[in-house]
Amino acid sequence: MEKAQVFGREVRFRIFCFALAVLTSLTMGSLRIAAQGPPHPVDTTPITLPAPFPCPFDISLALTGKTKTIQLPADRSIVTAPGQDATITNVANPANQVTLNITGAFHQRTEQDGTVTTVVTGRNLLFDPQAGFVLAIGHFSYVFDAAGTLIQPLAGTGQLIDVCAAIQ
Repeated sequence: MEKAQVFGREVRFRIFCFALAVLTSLTMGSLRIAAQGPPHPVDTTPITLPAPFPCPFDISLALTGKTKTIQLPADRSIVTAPGQDATITNVANPANQVTLNITGAFHQRTEQDGTVTTVVTGRNLLFDPQAGFVLAIGHFSYVFDAAGTLIQPLAGTGQLIDVCAAIQ
């Protein structure tokens, strides 16, 4: 693969991660939510993610439900999503839409060197350069180094459903 293609894919991956982080911050609130508080409601205005990333066509993404971040000792956290749904729409053909229940949990641990390991359990909406834009059902993990570079792609056990194929 040419260096320009690899660089382009990495840039698109980082842009998607940034967009998803922004959406997550809008829906999940501050990571400093007290553990004893209840989950808070989520109802986002749809955002458009342009082609070719994460799908080869423009998509719209909106979240509804609830979420909660629980801070744990030793630079760990758990993000839960009770009753959360993601509605993903093919912008060019709005009849091609899917609403996915994404009530899984994200378990994150930050190491002293800044490496972040994320383990997802249950039903989660994820993107990985190898797996694509997927609904992951099961137990999966991925790892980023301190610079934000993916060093362990999505791996685990369960089912991966191609979201782009579902709304093509």
